[in-house]
Amino acid sequence: MKMNFSRLSIDTLSELTRRVLDISAKAAYAVVLNHPLLQKLIAAYADYFAAFDKKTYSGKGKLVADADLHRDDFFKGMRNSLLGFSKMKGLTAQQDAIDLYAIFETHGIDLDRYNYGDQTTHMDKLFEELDKQENAAKIERLHLTEAYGLMKAAQTNFVAIFAEQMGINSELRLTESATSLRGNLEAALRNYLNVVTAMNQLEGWKNLYTELNEAVKAARNSSKPGQDITPVTPVN
Repeated sequence: MKMNFSRLSIDTLSELTRRVLDISAKAAYAVVLNHPLLQKLIAAYADYFAAFDKKTYSGKGKLVADADLHRDDFFKGMRNSLLGFSKMKGLTAQQDAIDLYAIFETHGIDLDRYNYGDQTTHMDKLFEELDKQENAAKIERLHLTEAYGLMKAAQTNFVAIFAEQMGINSELRLTESATSLRGNLEAALRNYLNVVTAMNQLEGWKNLYTELNEAVKAARNSSKPGQDITPVTPVN
């Protein structure tokens, strides 16, 4: 049997292994029923199959980006409103607008351009100062209390979604993927097929070898082009 397992896609490697195990489980091949290399292959395939469809990322990227854009819109709206009011001479609350805009300048007038983490930290500090009683009164006199509440809600929503994304990604990194496990599976499959190849002239092994060889041929026909086919050889 000749096969370069690196030529196989994840799907094809999984299908070949499943076929090898199905053939080896036939009653006619009781000679390998409890063979330690077959048992090792069964265990390696179980680990590989369990991780086969595991996601490698959270899938929350768009939700996070949308939530960030939403808070940016409210941040810019509040900032621009204060800037506009601060330039309106004769406006009763003009000085309030000037004072509040200065707070925005202190914590970052362009926070909407910061990365997720930095923006979140700076906006938390901005809210901490704007929530002070004297500043809350200024926001109210400018009739911006509702807008300010919406900006805070957008920040809270972003933080929740971003934390969920980070949690999912962290869990995924702790779980091995089918790609990372394929080396173990390839080694177990290679060693088992080597034994069958070595024993194929003995009673009870020849027919098993023939069936497994056909499975390998089928997998080889599905393999990626452009690479050499190498014999199955033992792994140290």
